[in-house]
Amino acid sequence: MNESLSRIEKALRCAVEKQRYAEVQRLVLEFCAAAESHARSLPPGDPRIGEIAELTREVLQWTRTMVRSARESLAQQLRMIPKVKRYIPTPAVPRRLMHLDA
Repeated sequence: MNESLSRIEKALRCAVEKQRYAEVQRLVLEFCAAAESHARSLPPGDPRIGEIAELTREVLQWTRTMVRSARESLAQQLRMIPKVKRYIPTPAVPRRLMHLDA
């Protein structure tokens, strides 16, 4: 594996775990550019190209899953704060449009 890819992957995983989303965005772009550059430097048909593609897919999928999970967790924590509840709209209760006396 390319040294640059390994370094960027490690930094990306660390940024995701620390929820540094601006850094995550920058590192994802950097990782993809490094992966593309490394793949282009290899001769056509080299099996390492497929390995780079698989690594890129795995890293991006992991990143997406972890970021979505962290954001959902934060949103859930916000919903649990009593003071915040008044700022979160409650579902509208359907009004009765017809009344029947029997």
